[in-house]
Amino acid sequence: MSRVSEVLGFLRGNTGYVSGDYISSRLGLSRTAVWKYVGQLREMGYAIDRLKGKGYVLLSTPDRLFSWEVEQFLSTNVIGRTIEYRDSLDSTNQFAYRLALDGAPEGTCVIAETQKTGRGRLQRKWFSPYGKNLYLSVVLRPKLHPSQVYPITFLSSLAVHDTLLSVGLQPALKWPNDVLVNGRKICGTLLELSTEADMVRFVVVGIGLNINMKRSEMSDEIRSKATSVLLETKNFYERARICGILLNSLEQYYHLLKKAGVKSLCNEWEEKANIRGKQMEILQGDSTFRGIAEGIDADGTLLLNDNGTVRRMIAGDVAF
Repeated sequence: MSRVSEVLGFLRGNTGYVSGDYISSRLGLSRTAVWKYVGQLREMGYAIDRLKGKGYVLLSTPDRLFSWEVEQFLSTNVIGRTIEYRDSLDSTNQFAYRLALDGAPEGTCVIAETQKTGRGRLQRKWFSPYGKNLYLSVVLRPKLHPSQVYPITFLSSLAVHDTLLSVGLQPALKWPNDVLVNGRKICGTLLELSTEADMVRFVVVGIGLNINMKRSEMSDEIRSKATSVLLETKNFYERARICGILLNSLEQYYHLLKKAGVKSLCNEWEEKANIRGKQMEILQGDSTFRGIAEGIDADGTLLLNDNGTVRRMIAGDVAF
Protein backbone atom coordinates (compact mmCIF):
# COMPACT_ATOMS: atom_id res chain seq x y z
CA MET A 1 0.00 0.00 0.00
CA SER A 2 1.36 3.42 -0.95
CA ARG A 3 1.72 6.27 1.51
CA VAL A 4 -0.86 8.26 -0.46
CA SER A 5 -3.45 5.51 -0.05
CA GLU A 6 -2.58 5.14 3.64
CA VAL A 7 -3.27 8.84 4.25
CA LEU A 8 -6.49 8.50 2.26
CA GLY A 9 -7.47 5.58 4.46
CA PHE A 10 -7.45 7.80 7.56
CA LEU A 11 -9.57 10.43 5.81
CA ARG A 12 -12.00 7.88 4.39
CA GLY A 13 -12.46 6.21 7.75
CA ASN A 14 -13.69 9.38 9.46
CA THR A 15 -16.74 11.56 8.85
CA GLY A 16 -15.17 14.57 10.53
CA TYR A 17 -11.81 16.31 10.52
CA VAL A 18 -8.65 14.31 11.20
CA SER A 19 -5.63 16.15 12.53
CA GLY A 20 -2.36 16.08 10.66
CA ASP A 21 -0.62 15.29 13.97
CA TYR A 22 -2.72 12.15 14.41
CA ILE A 23 -2.08 10.91 10.87
CA SER A 24 1.65 11.63 11.08
CA SER A 25 2.00 9.86 14.44
CA ARG A 26 0.13 6.77 13.27
CA LEU A 27 2.07 6.49 10.00
CA GLY A 28 5.46 7.60 11.29
CA LEU A 29 5.52 10.58 8.95
CA SER A 30 6.25 14.26 9.45
CA ARG A 31 3.34 16.70 9.24
CA THR A 32 4.99 18.13 6.14
CA ALA A 33 4.90 14.69 4.50
CA VAL A 34 1.19 14.32 5.36
CA TRP A 35 0.55 17.75 3.85
CA LYS A 36 2.42 16.67 0.71
CA TYR A 37 0.40 13.48 0.32
CA VAL A 38 -2.85 15.37 0.86
CA GLY A 39 -1.74 17.69 -1.92
CA GLN A 40 -1.16 14.71 -4.20
CA LEU A 41 -4.64 13.41 -3.43
CA ARG A 42 -6.13 16.78 -4.34
CA GLU A 43 -4.27 16.70 -7.64
CA MET A 44 -5.83 13.27 -8.27
CA GLY A 45 -9.30 14.75 -7.87
CA TYR A 46 -10.09 14.12 -4.19
CA ALA A 47 -11.88 17.07 -2.58
CA ILE A 48 -10.21 17.58 0.81
CA ASP A 49 -10.83 20.53 3.09
CA ARG A 50 -8.27 21.75 5.63
CA LEU A 51 -9.23 23.72 8.72
CA LYS A 52 -6.57 25.17 10.97
CA GLY A 53 -6.59 23.53 14.36
CA LYS A 54 -8.78 20.63 13.18
CA GLY A 55 -6.97 19.02 10.27
CA TYR A 56 -8.38 17.48 7.10
CA VAL A 57 -11.73 16.10 5.98
CA LEU A 58 -12.56 14.17 2.80
CA LEU A 59 -15.50 15.79 0.99
CA SER A 60 -15.71 13.69 -2.18
CA THR A 61 -13.92 10.98 -4.13
CA PRO A 62 -13.27 11.12 -7.89
CA ASP A 63 -14.61 8.41 -10.19
CA ARG A 64 -11.19 7.00 -10.94
CA LEU A 65 -9.84 3.47 -11.07
CA PHE A 66 -6.83 3.93 -8.78
CA SER A 67 -5.66 0.61 -7.38
CA TRP A 68 -6.73 1.46 -3.81
CA GLU A 69 -10.22 2.40 -5.01
CA VAL A 70 -10.67 -0.99 -6.69
CA GLU A 71 -9.04 -2.95 -3.87
CA GLN A 72 -11.67 -1.90 -1.32
CA PHE A 73 -14.24 -3.95 -3.29
CA LEU A 74 -12.12 -7.05 -3.83
CA SER A 75 -12.65 -10.38 -2.12
CA THR A 76 -10.17 -12.26 -4.34
CA ASN A 77 -7.08 -14.19 -3.38
CA VAL A 78 -5.19 -13.81 -6.66
CA ILE A 79 -6.87 -11.76 -9.35
CA GLY A 80 -6.43 -8.02 -8.88
CA ARG A 81 -4.07 -8.34 -5.93
CA THR A 82 -1.46 -6.65 -8.12
CA ILE A 83 -2.95 -3.70 -10.02
CA GLU A 84 -1.05 -1.60 -12.53
CA TYR A 85 -3.04 1.60 -13.03
CA ARG A 86 -2.29 4.08 -15.81
CA ASP A 87 -4.09 7.23 -16.85
CA SER A 88 -3.61 6.34 -20.51
CA LEU A 89 -2.20 3.40 -22.44
CA ASP A 90 -2.01 2.41 -26.06
CA SER A 91 -3.62 -0.89 -25.05
CA THR A 92 -4.08 -2.58 -21.68
CA ASN A 93 -3.57 -5.95 -23.39
CA GLN A 94 -0.25 -4.90 -24.91
CA PHE A 95 0.97 -3.58 -21.56
CA ALA A 96 -0.17 -6.68 -19.68
CA TYR A 97 1.45 -8.92 -22.30
CA ARG A 98 4.81 -7.20 -21.77
CA LEU A 99 4.43 -7.53 -18.00
CA ALA A 100 3.65 -11.23 -18.39
CA LEU A 101 6.76 -11.74 -20.52
CA ASP A 102 8.76 -10.12 -17.71
CA GLY A 103 7.33 -12.55 -15.16
CA ALA A 104 4.33 -10.67 -13.74
CA PRO A 105 2.52 -12.90 -11.22
CA GLU A 106 -0.78 -14.55 -12.02
CA GLY A 107 -3.70 -12.25 -11.36
CA THR A 108 -1.85 -9.04 -12.29
CA CYS A 109 -4.45 -6.58 -13.53
CA VAL A 110 -3.76 -3.62 -15.84
CA ILE A 111 -6.34 -0.82 -15.76
CA ALA A 112 -6.42 2.41 -17.78
CA GLU A 113 -8.75 5.38 -17.95
CA THR A 114 -8.42 5.39 -21.73
CA GLN A 115 -6.74 3.46 -24.54
CA LYS A 116 -5.27 5.05 -27.66
CA THR A 117 -5.24 1.89 -29.76
CA GLY A 118 -7.57 -0.46 -27.91
CA ARG A 119 -8.49 -3.54 -29.93
CA GLY A 120 -11.29 -6.04 -30.01
CA ARG A 121 -11.58 -9.35 -31.79
CA LEU A 122 -10.35 -9.56 -35.42
CA GLN A 123 -8.19 -6.44 -34.86
CA ARG A 124 -11.25 -4.20 -34.65
CA LYS A 125 -10.76 -0.89 -32.87
CA TRP A 126 -12.28 -0.64 -29.38
CA PHE A 127 -13.68 2.84 -28.70
CA SER A 128 -12.18 3.99 -25.38
CA PRO A 129 -13.30 7.47 -24.20
CA TYR A 130 -11.53 8.81 -21.12
CA GLY A 131 -12.94 8.15 -17.66
CA LYS A 132 -16.22 6.63 -18.83
CA ASN A 133 -15.83 2.89 -19.06
CA LEU A 134 -13.75 -0.02 -17.85
CA TYR A 135 -10.65 -1.08 -19.81
CA LEU A 136 -8.67 -3.82 -18.12
CA SER A 137 -6.47 -6.84 -18.81
CA VAL A 138 -5.63 -9.72 -16.47
CA VAL A 139 -2.62 -12.04 -16.60
CA LEU A 140 -3.45 -15.72 -16.00
CA ARG A 141 -1.11 -18.69 -15.95
CA PRO A 142 -3.35 -21.77 -16.28
CA LYS A 143 -1.79 -25.21 -16.41
CA LEU A 144 -3.32 -26.19 -19.73
CA HIS A 145 -2.29 -27.67 -23.05
CA PRO A 146 -2.58 -25.06 -25.85
CA SER A 147 -5.44 -27.08 -27.39
CA GLN A 148 -7.50 -26.45 -24.23
CA VAL A 149 -7.05 -22.71 -23.95
CA TYR A 150 -9.92 -21.48 -26.16
CA PRO A 151 -12.66 -21.81 -23.49
CA ILE A 152 -10.83 -19.25 -21.34
CA THR A 153 -12.54 -16.65 -23.52
CA PHE A 154 -15.74 -17.65 -21.70
CA LEU A 155 -14.23 -16.59 -18.36
CA SER A 156 -14.55 -12.91 -19.09
CA SER A 157 -17.98 -12.96 -20.72
CA LEU A 158 -19.40 -15.03 -17.83
CA ALA A 159 -17.87 -12.66 -15.27
CA VAL A 160 -19.31 -9.63 -17.08
CA HIS A 161 -22.68 -11.38 -17.37
CA ASP A 162 -22.88 -11.85 -13.59
CA THR A 163 -21.61 -8.32 -12.94
CA LEU A 164 -24.40 -6.86 -15.05
CA LEU A 165 -26.96 -9.03 -13.25
CA SER A 166 -25.77 -7.45 -10.00
CA VAL A 167 -26.86 -3.99 -11.23
CA GLY A 168 -30.27 -5.22 -12.36
CA LEU A 169 -29.66 -5.80 -16.06
CA GLN A 170 -30.55 -8.90 -18.08
CA PRO A 171 -27.49 -9.52 -20.29
CA ALA A 172 -27.26 -11.98 -23.17
CA LEU A 173 -24.16 -13.92 -24.16
CA LYS A 174 -23.21 -13.99 -27.83
CA TRP A 175 -20.71 -16.56 -29.04
CA PRO A 176 -17.77 -16.43 -28.84
CA ASN A 177 -17.13 -13.53 -26.46
CA ASP A 178 -19.62 -10.66 -26.63
CA VAL A 179 -22.14 -9.54 -24.02
CA LEU A 180 -25.33 -7.75 -25.13
CA VAL A 181 -28.12 -5.89 -23.38
CA ASN A 182 -31.37 -5.39 -25.29
CA GLY A 183 -29.61 -6.45 -28.48
CA ARG A 184 -26.79 -3.92 -28.20
CA LYS A 185 -23.18 -4.66 -27.40
CA ILE A 186 -22.09 -3.58 -23.92
CA CYS A 187 -18.86 -5.53 -23.61
CA GLY A 188 -16.18 -7.18 -25.69
CA THR A 189 -13.27 -9.35 -24.65
CA LEU A 190 -9.96 -10.22 -26.24
CA LEU A 191 -7.79 -13.22 -25.42
CA GLU A 192 -4.05 -13.22 -26.19
CA LEU A 193 -1.63 -15.95 -25.18
CA SER A 194 1.91 -17.19 -25.20
CA THR A 195 2.48 -20.93 -25.58
CA GLU A 196 5.19 -23.53 -25.88
CA ALA A 197 4.83 -26.85 -27.68
CA ASP A 198 2.88 -28.57 -24.92
CA MET A 199 1.96 -25.86 -22.42
CA VAL A 200 0.46 -22.42 -22.01
CA ARG A 201 2.95 -19.93 -20.62
CA PHE A 202 0.35 -17.26 -19.91
CA VAL A 203 -2.94 -15.81 -21.09
CA VAL A 204 -3.95 -12.15 -21.14
CA VAL A 205 -7.70 -11.65 -20.80
CA GLY A 206 -8.78 -8.19 -21.99
CA ILE A 207 -12.17 -6.72 -21.12
CA GLY A 208 -13.84 -3.55 -22.34
CA LEU A 209 -17.10 -2.81 -20.49
CA ASN A 210 -19.20 0.29 -21.25
CA ILE A 211 -20.34 1.82 -17.97
CA ASN A 212 -21.00 5.59 -17.90
CA MET A 213 -20.83 6.38 -21.62
CA LYS A 214 -23.67 8.49 -23.07
CA ARG A 215 -25.00 8.00 -26.59
CA SER A 216 -23.60 11.40 -27.62
CA GLU A 217 -20.13 10.29 -26.48
CA MET A 218 -20.06 7.27 -28.79
CA SER A 219 -18.42 7.31 -32.19
CA ASP A 220 -20.67 7.30 -35.26
CA GLU A 221 -19.43 3.79 -36.03
CA ILE A 222 -20.87 2.20 -32.88
CA ARG A 223 -23.73 4.54 -31.85
CA SER A 224 -26.47 2.35 -33.33
CA LYS A 225 -24.96 -0.93 -32.10
CA ALA A 226 -23.59 -0.23 -28.61
CA THR A 227 -24.97 0.55 -25.19
CA SER A 228 -23.74 1.15 -21.65
CA VAL A 229 -24.83 0.50 -18.07
CA LEU A 230 -25.79 4.18 -17.82
CA LEU A 231 -27.99 4.05 -20.92
CA GLU A 232 -29.76 0.90 -19.76
CA THR A 233 -30.29 1.85 -16.11
CA LYS A 234 -30.40 5.67 -16.33
CA ASN A 235 -27.93 5.74 -13.43
CA PHE A 236 -24.24 6.59 -13.15
CA TYR A 237 -22.12 3.94 -11.43
CA GLU A 238 -18.90 4.01 -9.43
CA ARG A 239 -16.54 2.31 -11.86
CA ALA A 240 -14.19 1.06 -9.12
CA ARG A 241 -17.10 -0.83 -7.54
CA ILE A 242 -18.09 -2.38 -10.89
CA CYS A 243 -14.44 -3.31 -11.47
CA GLY A 244 -14.21 -4.99 -8.07
CA ILE A 245 -17.39 -7.00 -8.67
CA LEU A 246 -16.10 -8.05 -12.08
CA LEU A 247 -12.71 -9.22 -10.78
CA ASN A 248 -14.38 -11.14 -7.95
CA SER A 249 -16.59 -12.93 -10.46
CA LEU A 250 -13.66 -13.58 -12.79
CA GLU A 251 -11.77 -15.33 -9.99
CA GLN A 252 -14.80 -17.51 -9.16
CA TYR A 253 -14.99 -18.76 -12.75
CA TYR A 254 -11.23 -19.21 -12.93
CA HIS A 255 -11.43 -21.35 -9.80
CA LEU A 256 -14.16 -23.40 -11.52
CA LEU A 257 -11.89 -23.88 -14.52
CA LYS A 258 -8.95 -25.05 -12.39
CA LYS A 259 -11.07 -27.27 -10.17
CA ALA A 260 -13.46 -28.87 -12.68
CA GLY A 261 -11.80 -28.35 -16.07
CA VAL A 262 -12.58 -26.54 -19.30
CA LYS A 263 -15.72 -28.57 -20.03
CA SER A 264 -17.35 -27.22 -16.88
CA LEU A 265 -16.69 -23.68 -18.08
CA CYS A 266 -18.19 -24.49 -21.50
CA ASN A 267 -21.26 -26.00 -19.84
CA GLU A 268 -21.69 -22.90 -17.67
CA TRP A 269 -21.49 -20.61 -20.69
CA GLU A 270 -23.84 -22.78 -22.76
CA GLU A 271 -26.44 -22.77 -19.99
CA LYS A 272 -26.35 -19.01 -19.43
CA ALA A 273 -26.31 -18.29 -23.17
CA ASN A 274 -29.31 -20.60 -23.65
CA ILE A 275 -27.90 -21.37 -27.09
CA ARG A 276 -29.21 -24.86 -27.79
CA GLY A 277 -31.88 -25.03 -30.47
CA LYS A 278 -31.38 -21.48 -31.72
CA GLN A 279 -31.35 -20.79 -35.44
CA MET A 280 -28.04 -19.11 -36.21
CA GLU A 281 -26.11 -17.56 -39.05
CA ILE A 282 -22.33 -17.46 -38.79
CA LEU A 283 -20.14 -15.35 -41.03
CA GLN A 284 -16.57 -16.47 -41.66
CA GLY A 285 -14.91 -14.15 -44.15
CA ASP A 286 -16.83 -14.49 -47.39
CA SER A 287 -18.60 -17.65 -46.23
CA THR A 288 -21.96 -17.88 -44.44
CA PHE A 289 -23.13 -20.92 -42.48
CA ARG A 290 -26.70 -21.39 -41.30
CA GLY A 291 -28.14 -23.96 -38.96
CA ILE A 292 -29.36 -24.80 -35.49
CA ALA A 293 -27.00 -24.61 -32.52
CA GLU A 294 -26.47 -27.91 -30.74
CA GLY A 295 -24.36 -26.43 -27.99
CA ILE A 296 -20.71 -25.91 -27.12
CA ASP A 297 -18.14 -28.72 -27.34
CA ALA A 298 -15.55 -29.38 -24.63
CA ASP A 299 -12.97 -27.26 -26.48
CA GLY A 300 -15.27 -24.22 -26.81
CA THR A 301 -16.27 -24.98 -30.41
CA LEU A 302 -19.82 -24.09 -31.43
CA LEU A 303 -21.69 -27.10 -32.85
CA LEU A 304 -23.94 -26.02 -35.74
CA ASN A 305 -26.38 -28.48 -37.32
CA ASP A 306 -26.60 -27.56 -41.00
CA ASN A 307 -29.34 -29.82 -42.45
CA GLY A 308 -28.04 -32.86 -40.61
CA THR A 309 -24.35 -32.04 -40.91
CA VAL A 310 -22.83 -30.88 -37.65
CA ARG A 311 -20.18 -28.26 -38.30
CA ARG A 312 -17.60 -27.32 -35.71
CA MET A 313 -17.34 -23.53 -35.73
CA ILE A 314 -14.15 -22.19 -34.17
CA ALA A 315 -14.68 -18.50 -34.94
CA GLY A 316 -17.01 -16.16 -36.75
CA ASP A 317 -19.59 -13.40 -36.41
CA VAL A 318 -22.97 -14.65 -35.24
CA ALA A 319 -26.45 -13.50 -36.17
CA PHE A 320 -29.68 -15.02 -34.79
